[in-house]
Amino acid sequence: MDLTLPLEALRAAEGRDAHIAEAEHNHPKNPSVMGVFATGNADDLGMGVFAKADADVHGVGVIASASVVMSVQDKAIRGCWLVRAALDVALSRGANKNKVLRGTGIFDDALQSDSLLSIKQYSLLLGNVHAQTKGSDVSFMLGGALASQWQHSPLHVLAACENVEALLFHLTHHHIFRWCSLPLCQFQRFENANNIVLVPQLTGGNSKLSLFTIEMALASIVSLLRNIANKRIRLSFTFTGSRPKNIADYETHLGLKLSFNSPFNSICIEKDVLLQPLKPVSRAADVCEPQVPSSYLVDNSLLRSSVTSSKAASLTTLQPCLSLPDFVRHYIFAFSAESANTGLPELSQKLDVSVATLKRKLKEFGVSFRTLSEEVQRNHAVMLLSVNKVSNEVAANAMGINDLTNFRRTVKRLTGKTPSELRDAR
Repeated sequence: MDLTLPLEALRAAEGRDAHIAEAEHNHPKNPSVMGVFATGNADDLGMGVFAKADADVHGVGVIASASVVMSVQDKAIRGCWLVRAALDVALSRGANKNKVLRGTGIFDDALQSDSLLSIKQYSLLLGNVHAQTKGSDVSFMLGGALASQWQHSPLHVLAACENVEALLFHLTHHHIFRWCSLPLCQFQRFENANNIVLVPQLTGGNSKLSLFTIEMALASIVSLLRNIANKRIRLSFTFTGSRPKNIADYETHLGLKLSFNSPFNSICIEKDVLLQPLKPVSRAADVCEPQVPSSYLVDNSLLRSSVTSSKAASLTTLQPCLSLPDFVRHYIFAFSAESANTGLPELSQKLDVSVATLKRKLKEFGVSFRTLSEEVQRNHAVMLLSVNKVSNEVAANAMGINDLTNFRRTVKRLTGKTPSELRDAR
């Protein structure tokens, strides 16, 4: 159950090995940079992704100072279009722009296409939008507004993806793109014989906005897939909460395949859907119109100059960073079933910081090593037992637990249900 698709498989799916080799040849001295390689004009982009990092086979052996966002104050989010989308939705619902931006350190008149925001700034902005705007559908509208601007952000190169699988992978697991569209939500990826299951995990911020952030992320994924693929992609969703009063908002923005009172929040996509080719989108007019007035759209020429040249290929490099909570989740999932030494001392050594510093940095994100570890284990247990319906022995082995009594006790503590109840729950 890999967290991501193998890079070589992705390269093959993209069919851009020549571009990758050329990019690596031209930039041999930057070993920890992932780049988007674009050729041609803005309407006919070729794209490849290359990665050369100081990483182990699990992809988590990165250097902390270069590849992990260690503080909510670090500016890692390419945020111009994110701010514009938030303002579009808030102002369309009668909010005051000054109140929406108050306390965020974001100044609307100073925003540029390459402006960077911190996790704290964007979290504060979403908190203000949530507090200042009216309506139960604000999170969904915000997700749709983010997606409506995909051609005016670095995401526009994703139109070169050949199929739904490559597009979904880039959106949810290539961090150079996730920081542009879903900076507060990453996805743990599971796979079985028939489906890909993506479980949203929050990067940090205000816990009171957890559901709001997840709704926004899911709506953004649905809209981005539809807009970039130029067709509706068949998805289903599960939610831990009970059926909401505003169920019509869920059905309007996510579709009718919704389940509530589930063991975890998730997106499920059938594997046969992944191989569907994308329909080309050559003009902005081909894309679904924004659902809210958009007076703040970024001029695409600002991005075009930094991503592509009409005469020659160029390379835009963005750091493939993980936030500290996301890095910890990847680390725990990758090693927990293989080694008992996956605690704070081992992780702090890998990140080259002290245990005390690591605890303090995690607290800054509103999480702890224990809560992240339990979250990863809980999602893994639910996937094994509730979705895949495997036996206790198989699940215990996959989770690195040798004793079945301890396994049953652990599952009950993590999920509130016994393994048998989880198998019957879905």
